[in-house]
Amino acid sequence: MSELLAAIIAGVPADFADPGADWRAVRAMMAPFHGQPCSPELAVEIRACGGVATGFHTLDGADGAGRIAFHCHGGAFVSCPLSDYHFYGEMIARALGMPVAMPDYRLAPEHPFPAAHEDCFNAYRGLLGSGVDPARICVLGESCGGSLALGALLRARDEGLPMPACFVSVTGWFDLSVPGTPQGRDPFLTPQWVRNRAREYTAGALELTDPRISPARADLRGLPPLYLQVAQFDTMADGALALAANALHAGVEVTLESWPGLIHGWHGLANAGVPEAAAAWASIRRYVDARM
Repeated sequence: MSELLAAIIAGVPADFADPGADWRAVRAMMAPFHGQPCSPELAVEIRACGGVATGFHTLDGADGAGRIAFHCHGGAFVSCPLSDYHFYGEMIARALGMPVAMPDYRLAPEHPFPAAHEDCFNAYRGLLGSGVDPARICVLGESCGGSLALGALLRARDEGLPMPACFVSVTGWFDLSVPGTPQGRDPFLTPQWVRNRAREYTAGALELTDPRISPARADLRGLPPLYLQVAQFDTMADGALALAANALHAGVEVTLESWPGLIHGWHGLANAGVPEAAAAWASIRRYVDARM
């Protein structure tokens, strides 16, 4: 582990993911991590995509040769709006060398399930409807965005829509019940904190193991190739491992990468100069370039 990442982890309070926190406290806690400034090189255009406000993030001189990344952002279903995630769109655009489309899906608890799932699906359908070649689309999902993105693809499959070139997990959360026992300390999450956010999203309408919200338990047949980077100390790791096994048995191509010593959300530390984050994005770039 780099000295910089070790210092960041050491600086996170032991009670950061307070199990007693509600969605209001979570939004306040997450706010300092989001809304980071963007460079003047980034252009952001908000368009209606399938009826969903979607941010299109493009860097000067980088049109991606017709390629585009469709990204469902994180925030535990309750945080944050798209306006606070433009910096992440820029980070992906720089890392992958292509524009990034990011839907502004509705947040819980004001908008419980299926609101966010509906929005991400409709935005993906709208992107296809705009004339983008599905073979030139890479779908990514970060944390809760992992389940939202895969949920969108599962519904797209069921409705006969074409699949993208590939799906990339950015420490995705694929089983909302958070099975297993985390190994070591994940400074940003605890299982109970995560389950509480899931319950705020489901509002008691579904069991957390329901495959409609936990794609690790879904029928994955017909999905595009999956690329899963899994951190050793990520609270969500067991869900990603279950997703990989399920994909294998469903005949879906899956690439599973182990990242020893790392934690949930480490990709987002690229802007802080963390070398492990830069290395992860470089690996994603190689995978995506090969697929597209």
